[in-house]
Amino acid sequence: MADRMVLRHRYLEWLDMFRGNNGLVKVIQGVRRCGKSTLMGQFAERLIASGVPAEQVVRMNMETAEFMGLKDHKALYDEVMSRMSSGTGYLFLDEIQRVDGWERAVNALMVDTDLDIYLTGSNSRLLSSELTTYLTGRYVSLRVLPLSFSEYTELRGEGRPAERVLEEYMEFGGFPIIDPVQGRNAAQVVLQDLYASVALHDICERGGIRNIGELSRLLRYMMENVGNPVSLNNVVKGMGDINRGTVERYLGLMEDAFLLYRADRYDIHGTALLPTPKYYAVDPGLRSMAVGYGNRDAGRVLENIVFLELLRRGYSVTVGRWGVSEVDFVAERAGSREYFQVCLGYLDESVEERELAPLRGIADNFPKTVIMLYGRPRSVTKDGIIERSAADWLSEE
Repeated sequence: MADRMVLRHRYLEWLDMFRGNNGLVKVIQGVRRCGKSTLMGQFAERLIASGVPAEQVVRMNMETAEFMGLKDHKALYDEVMSRMSSGTGYLFLDEIQRVDGWERAVNALMVDTDLDIYLTGSNSRLLSSELTTYLTGRYVSLRVLPLSFSEYTELRGEGRPAERVLEEYMEFGGFPIIDPVQGRNAAQVVLQDLYASVALHDICERGGIRNIGELSRLLRYMMENVGNPVSLNNVVKGMGDINRGTVERYLGLMEDAFLLYRADRYDIHGTALLPTPKYYAVDPGLRSMAVGYGNRDAGRVLENIVFLELLRRGYSVTVGRWGVSEVDFVAERAGSREYFQVCLGYLDESVEERELAPLRGIADNFPKTVIMLYGRPRSVTKDGIIERSAADWLSEE
């Protein structure tokens, strides 16, 4: 099963939307091993299937031995031109940040050729600074996440009930390489390797960090506290022997590597930015690797999964504060807004009231939804709040 693939339809549609626009470089970003290279391959195959000659579709992965010798922009430019001497076609450059000065080569290719150029990279700061310098206004960016629950179900579900698959997904996450059918121990070993290489080695290498233990402790702390408001002062106190400046730098590196995603907190009524954002892990499996396995944090893990799913669906996501109450997510897209609460379920009337109260307090007509792990089939309260089971909501495309 490990060699099976699932089509990343949402991302392929995005690439299709910009296909043929040679005035824009298409930049595919995301955490390492989330499926960026596979996505590129799927799109390249789609191009060939549509009638583009195979020799006009060139892929170059800077992490393979074939291209390890491309150390600078001039070597990269010459290599591309040797493969695409006509100056037309589709060019895919994988993990481009491995080549020093790559942005100069891409800029020259845009000037000298009529190539349709696609890039992937695993670090937002490296890409954004270089793109801003050389390609301002001439690129569009797509952020890719590990498999969604619906994609994971298509790949690994094997006809099992959605609720059972969701339990597995909450523990092992959506990195395509993870295949729980091979056994729990095998899945954990692969996650451990991912955590070590992606979460620690890459960040330490790029950030010039020597104290791996310090970084590891902070990452574990942040993974443990996904969904909690984060104050830098409280992090410093919780860590004990790390200063504020170091915490800020490490958090920035984790965001740059797409390991953590930040959700700012706003006062819904006054639109003021609150000083304690929340952070969410890029994948529940990596969080399991950091803090341990088990269902004691099921509510927090589900909240993390819902946050990521809203990002996948194209929403801008913040956390809302309404008086003394907090709305888990305020999701905005195309001028519209939706509110979401996430919980395990209504264990009794007091829990139901606690979860519904923040939504009932918002005096507007935008949709309001409660997503529950142990939820009922879709229903609507007498005041119009939608109630959904997590498995059903996450299964939607």
